[in-house]
Amino acid sequence: MRIAIVADSFPPLKNSAAVLVSSLVEALAGLGHHVLVIIPFSEGEKSCLKEDFETYQLLRIRCGKIKSHHKWMRGISELSLFFTLAREYKKSPYAFDNWDLIIWYSPSIFLGGLVRYLKNRSTNSYLILRDIVPEWMVDIGLMKKGPSYYLLKWFEQYQYRLADFIGVQSPGNQKYIEKLKLPNLKKLEVLPNWMPSTSTSYPSLGSNSSHANLEHTILCGKKVLIYAGNLGEAQGIENFAKTLLDLRDHDDCGFLIIGRGSKKEWLQEFIDSQRLKNALLLDEVDLKTLDMYYRQCYGGLVFLDADHRTHNIPGKFVSYLEAGLPVAACVNPGNDLVDIITNENLGLVVDDPDIFSKKLIGFVSNLNDATDYSPRVRSFYEKHYRPDVIARQIINAITVQ
Repeated sequence: MRIAIVADSFPPLKNSAAVLVSSLVEALAGLGHHVLVIIPFSEGEKSCLKEDFETYQLLRIRCGKIKSHHKWMRGISELSLFFTLAREYKKSPYAFDNWDLIIWYSPSIFLGGLVRYLKNRSTNSYLILRDIVPEWMVDIGLMKKGPSYYLLKWFEQYQYRLADFIGVQSPGNQKYIEKLKLPNLKKLEVLPNWMPSTSTSYPSLGSNSSHANLEHTILCGKKVLIYAGNLGEAQGIENFAKTLLDLRDHDDCGFLIIGRGSKKEWLQEFIDSQRLKNALLLDEVDLKTLDMYYRQCYGGLVFLDADHRTHNIPGKFVSYLEAGLPVAACVNPGNDLVDIITNENLGLVVDDPDIFSKKLIGFVSNLNDATDYSPRVRSFYEKHYRPDVIARQIINAITVQ
């Protein structure tokens, strides 16, 4: 099968979307499909850059810098993707190729221009929908229902109308799409987040190694909980900061924070101003280094803003399970994570940030090490979140109707 995949993130970016898209590409290629990945890039003089990898091909199309922390600059650059990607793709060597399947990953919600062009020469289209934009922005107070909201709403609805198939990340989001009554939609399904297996790919951290070794940091000797992922508005970082402060005097517990985002600088300033000795904040790292950190931790942390009305199964949650770590999550009421973590006994989940710290203290105290949960959480990952499982689900969706 000839498959074109469109996304706005791909390695060398280290964010979760880049990891998810690249691992899905490799899984689809591993099933014998011919895969082309189309992504924007911001550097270089050529408008298009073609790269041939052993198992797939990559087409980078030059656009503006879409990962800026400045909201207005990022918004304008992302909006330009709607026009730029399609215009430049038409000049590429693939302009007249035919495709059996188009897959695109949202967010961004501005890939519809290129998807529309590709649909003219394709059979099926599958939208992988991770976040409901702009609804979550309204929920947490980032946006009001004014002109900007309705502009984003148009792009959101446009991409839904292009999709023959839509995969949402949780049952809760399925209900949102069902209410839209999209006339061209052939199938709506839950397509969970996924994560490549790294815990079995790399050697253990040597005791004398200084690279990624927490014994050489302020977290030495503590039961470390790791937060790996975006530090933005949607994550409820203020609640995270409250937890750090509440547990500042519990010497046995430490927090390793790895990531990027609009609230990262604020969180670092909070840690510094409160002179917290239980938290270490680091920049994004590659998967190999992240796996080394995971091996030294007792559990993984998830925070989501309490005002969310849509559902979110973060990639970080899946990566913790893959690493064999139990999860401690503070999420919005009604989030599907509550039932998943509770029913499968994957760790601690609370939908009230005011009591999360108290629950977390008891949770950490009862952890001897991650092996208390490892077999169970690894088994749940293997069954639901491996990239090859997701790749087969997408292929089955379009072939079994």
